[in-house]
This record gives sequence, C-alpha cells and structure tokens, in this order.
Amino acid sequence: MERLNNSSLLSATAIVLLLAMATLAVYLTGGTQNAAPHLYYIPIISAAFLIGPGSGIATALAASLLCGPWMPIDVETDTPQDLVNWMVRGGGFLLVGIMADLFRRDINGQIRKFREFALHNPVTGLPNRAALEDRLAPRLDKPPDDGRMIAIVKIRITKFEEVVSTLGYDQGEKLMRLVSDRLRENQPEDEPVHNINHGRFAVIAEIGTPDEAVAIARRMLDSVHKPILLDNIPVTVGAHAGIAFHPAHGSTAPELLRAVAQATEMAVERNADCVIFDPEAGEQYRQKLLLLSDIRAAPRTGQLLLHYQPQTRLDDGTCIGVEALLRWCHPTRGMIPPNQFIPLAEATGLISPLTLWVARTAIQQLKLWREAGIDLSIAINLSARDLDSKTILREIEGLLDSHKVPRGKLTLEVTESAIMQSYQTAVPLLEHMAEIGCTIAIDDFGTGYSSLASLRQLPATILKLDGSFCIDLSADVRQRQIVRSTIGMAHELGLKVLAEGIETAESLAEMRALGCDEGQGYLISRPIPESEFRNWLSANAKTPGQPARGSREAERS
Repeated sequence: MERLNNSSLLSATAIVLLLAMATLAVYLTGGTQNAAPHLYYIPIISAAFLIGPGSGIATALAASLLCGPWMPIDVETDTPQDLVNWMVRGGGFLLVGIMADLFRRDINGQIRKFREFALHNPVTGLPNRAALEDRLAPRLDKPPDDGRMIAIVKIRITKFEEVVSTLGYDQGEKLMRLVSDRLRENQPEDEPVHNINHGRFAVIAEIGTPDEAVAIARRMLDSVHKPILLDNIPVTVGAHAGIAFHPAHGSTAPELLRAVAQATEMAVERNADCVIFDPEAGEQYRQKLLLLSDIRAAPRTGQLLLHYQPQTRLDDGTCIGVEALLRWCHPTRGMIPPNQFIPLAEATGLISPLTLWVARTAIQQLKLWREAGIDLSIAINLSARDLDSKTILREIEGLLDSHKVPRGKLTLEVTESAIMQSYQTAVPLLEHMAEIGCTIAIDDFGTGYSSLASLRQLPATILKLDGSFCIDLSADVRQRQIVRSTIGMAHELGLKVLAEGIETAESLAEMRALGCDEGQGYLISRPIPESEFRNWLSANAKTPGQPARGSREAERS
C-alpha cells in the first residue's frame, strides 16, 4: 500500500507539471489561436492511465480552466477568448478525458482477466504456481516473529494415467476437479490450495511444530484417498506428500519450492505417505539428477565403453564367448559403477539408447574379431523396457545384416523378471529374434518369479544360473540338490546351463561335477577391456585364470 501511495503521488506530480508546461507553452506561443492547446491532451490521457478512474475527467476540467477565459486568443494584442470558443475547447478536453477513462477501464478489465487466467489453473480453477510464489515471497520477507515458522506442504497424485487410459481425458479432468474441491473444502479460506502443476497441489501453512505440518499433509492425503465416482465407477488414486520449512530448507520462494518438490519425489520413490525434506538426501537427489542429465550425452560423447567377461566350457576350459558389460567413464567423475547408473537409466526410460549403443559396439567388435580369426559369440543384456519396444530389436537385426555378422554369434540375455514383467510383448519379440538365428539366454535364473515349467514357452537355448547358487555348494546339501535338479531339468528341456559367479576353485569343481555346461566369474576372469581380453585369450584359452580381486556385484551390470 505504501508503494502504491508513493506511485500515485509521483503520477499526480507529473500530471501537474505537464499541465503547467502545457499552459506555459500556450502562453509563450502567442495564445489559444495556435496549435499549442493540443498539448493539454498529453496530461489528460496520461492521468487516465497513471492515476485511476475519473482522473482523465478531472484533468480535462483543470485543463479547461487553465486554458479558459483568462488565456487570451492572442497574447500580443491581449485579445480575450469568447465564451463559445472556450466551451468548445473545454468540451473537447472533457470528451477526450471521458474516452481515456473508459478506454483505461476496458484495458484494466482485460488485464484482470489475463491475470486471473495466468494465476489460476484452467481445469481446477485453483491458484497456480505463479500465484503461490506471489503469495509466498512477501511472507518470507516478513516471517512470523513469535517462534512459529512457514511450511510448504505439497501432495502429488499418482496412478492418474491409469484413469486417463481407462476412462479418457474428460474423466481425468473431472477427477482433478473433484480432488481439488475436496482439498479446498478441508483448507481454511486464508490459506488456499494451489494447483501448482498437473496432479500436484500445495498449501502454505504457518505452524509451531513440524508435527502440525505432518497433520496437514495427512489430512490432505486422507481427502484424496477416498474413492471418487467417475462414469459410475469408483476410482481410487494414490498420493504422496512432501514438506519443507522456512528458513531451514530455503530462504527464498524458489529454494523452498525446490526443496518441497524433492521431498515429494522422495516420498513417491520410497512409496511413503509423507517425507520431510532432508538436505543431505536433497543433495543426493540433485547429484542423481545431474547424473541423469549426463547419461543422455554419454552415448554420443565417447564416454561409454565395453568390458568383456569370458564364458568358458567347464569340462575343458575353452572360451566359447563373452558377455559385453557396459562401463561409463565420466569426464569429471571417472568410472561410475554400473549399479549406480543402470538402475537410474532403467527407471527413467534412458536404458534403450544405452542398449542400442551396446548392441552397435558389440556387433562391430564381432566383425573385427571375425576378421582377425577370433570365432566367439558376444552376449548383451536387454532390459524390461527394451522388451516393450519393437524398434530396438529391429535395429539390432539391421546391425547384424549391415555388418554381415552371423546372427548366431549374438546372444540376447534377458532376466526372468524382465520377461515376467513384459510377458505379453516379450515372448513374441524373443521368438522372432530366435527365428532369425539369435541365441536367447535367460539371465539370473532363480531370482525372479518364473519356473522351469514356464521355460517351455520361451525360445531360450541357454539358462544362466544366478551367482548365488555358487555359494557354499559343498557345505549346503539342500542347495547342491536344488542346483543338480535345476541343471537336470534344464537339460531335459534342451537348454545349456551357464553358471555365473564362479569365484573359487571349489565352485568350479562343484558346478563341473553337477553337470553344468558353461561358466563365467572372477575365477575365470573379471570383465576386462578388449585389448586385455585378447591377451587373456592368448594365455588362458584353455585354462581358467587366477581369482581376481574386487567385488563381483560392484562390477556386473
């Protein structure tokens, strides 16, 4: 209000100066017989737009008086104006003042409409993010001085896409309106609910303790979790809440909103009802986002490379192939372990470009090896997301043809959990790849949800036993029997069995005794660059090497 009063005073002073200058100009140019009286239109129109309603009319009346009867027509001869001349000129001033006021009122109405549209969500009618920032910023400048603090509570609606895909966008919008109505009903009028993004709502709260903010969050979640009737179908959506406090989690509106956004996403990731922002976890979240940004650029900037882990026949130690494992050499962070970036890429849908890069590089390597007289196969890993895409397998098929590599030299490894996750799309795609000659391997068998019976429906030729089966085989009679039965049933189904994680001589001897066909692991070799693999191949093509140091789980992808 103080700023507004100061602005109005400055505007009024400027109008007075403009009127005085126009009056002086009329007098100095010889009187009203010249064009100078038209200068009065400047303060009249300016007053209408700068000061407010009625200002244009008031300024027009003032101009009529200043350019009135005492202002001569001709200053040199001191010829006075007649009444008609003055009234016509005054009427013109007044008409311009009225028109300027009306025009200004119309413009202000349009501005209010645009502002209303800009500060409210068009679907729910609730104030949006811009309105929240406008409301929050001045409150942060003058926080409560009685020991209370300001909190931002945000909730995110989940499973909304399921509603849209089932009932359509019109019902999805209706759902958002009904949710917003519920939230608004349970919120005090002086602290409105803001629809800051699609499916995301936030409120500002003045609280004494963090528990009060948690109570607000739970009240909002309870109102969202109640079933909503859409198209005569009761629909329940999920929701998660995040909380951030001023000044502990941010001193400005953008900082506080960033903190509460991270807390909400943490709640979604952890499947928790409510999460209070943790600065340490927030830094981890920020680093993860930075890593995610870098992943996008990694395939095209030469940061990726493949390491190869040999796979050998257990009966004679002959190397029959390798598993190509992705490695990321970051320009500033150095080597990033696969267990840090692979899950992140899978969760965000960035795994497919990485898979395609691996396939392209592995197939090129197959071609180079064949030209050098090295007749080996290469196995690459496919994720569940890859199995939902026909494009990747089609591109892999094209790469095999363009490089003139026998398709049987490429093995596609898919975990049993990935197949179960995308069963309807995975089986036809894998059947097609098997029909064109590629080898299909079921990876990490024993850790997922499938069974040997389900393998009859899969076009697999290799079963890879998870590395956990290699632990304590000689000491654990039950595990030894499970492995023996699994290998036997796999052989009955016409599958070769490859044991992962062979890290000790005892594990190698046990797997060989149980009839396992092939193996890989640190006893044979850790994953190594292509140049080192050629040296290993020359020295160890028939005999497994010595155990390598390091954690197997940290190296595998």
